[in-house]
Amino acid sequence: MSDVARRAAVRRGLRLHLLVALTTTMVLIVVNFLTTPSYPWWMWVAVAWGAPLAVHVAIAMELFRSRN
Repeated sequence: MSDVARRAAVRRGLRLHLLVALTTTMVLIVVNFLTTPSYPWWMWVAVAWGAPLAVHVAIAMELFRSRN
């Protein structure tokens, strides 16, 4: 796989990850509002999902790439 194709695949994966995370979070906000509106538990899921998403962004930006 060429470097350009690999970067495109990584970016495509990042977009999918972001779309799934945002869609799931939006659904959980609605479920939270309908079940227990007094406690915003959806934020725990968003924070827990944010860490792997941040790592995925860093990989897509090639921040972990060794510079020789």
